[in-house]
Amino acid sequence: MRILCILLNVILFAVVVFLVANDGWPRKIEQQLMVCIFFATPAFSLITLWGLKFDNSDSWLSLYLQRKKLEEKTKLEKLKNSEG
Repeated sequence: MRILCILLNVILFAVVVFLVANDGWPRKIEQQLMVCIFFATPAFSLITLWGLKFDNSDSWLSLYLQRKKLEEKTKLEKLKNSEG
């Protein structure tokens, strides 16, 4: 499923690049905004999907995020224990 999402995002990005290359950059601000959104959406999706690959790895970023998650979980448990 992840590979299909990546493939579809790459296709969408390629289609938008192709359309802008053939038709040129739009002149109206509304159309420019839509083209920017069509560029940004697959780009951010690809970054996110690629980033999910590091969830179970030992990269410094994933270890840092796991540590922060555990710290917040500990804080919440202490807060629940102090209330009850």
